[in-house]
Amino acid sequence: MNIKKLFDSGINFNEFIKSEDNKNPEIFKNRFETVTIDESIKNIKDNSRVSSVLAFAESWCPDCQVSVPIMAKICAILEIDFHILKRKGYEKDMMTLCKDKEAKIPTFVFLNHDLNVLDVWIERPKTIKELVAKGDNDFRSDYVNGAYDKEIIDELLEKISRS
Repeated sequence: MNIKKLFDSGINFNEFIKSEDNKNPEIFKNRFETVTIDESIKNIKDNSRVSSVLAFAESWCPDCQVSVPIMAKICAILEIDFHILKRKGYEKDMMTLCKDKEAKIPTFVFLNHDLNVLDVWIERPKTIKELVAKGDNDFRSDYVNGAYDKEIIDELLEKISRS
């Protein structure tokens, strides 16, 4: 697996929104525009080794519709290169990069300047994973409507600042 080739094969967020298989580009545009991320996060970039993020995502996926615009906005503010690949066709690469047995989306791979993997964030914030593990599915409407955005932002920023 060649991580540089994978990253270079990815598309940027605007291309992802405009891709022909994206039946709901407005969902991604609206989330990107409406999610609130404090510009004060810029100081995180000074202490982080993250220079790129490779995402695996599909436009039909509700988890991607929630988290991909958030990651795109964080990357825009921090001036981090952000590329997106579809899951389909890259499942083996995802499982290798993430050391996971399943190719879950979205997956964000945090990379340094040399495109070495620093960390990975997979699918959902811990809060939602815990609710799912308990069998509680009442979160879904709130989740897609932004009620858990802060948890997602905090986890993604933690990954960036720790790396």
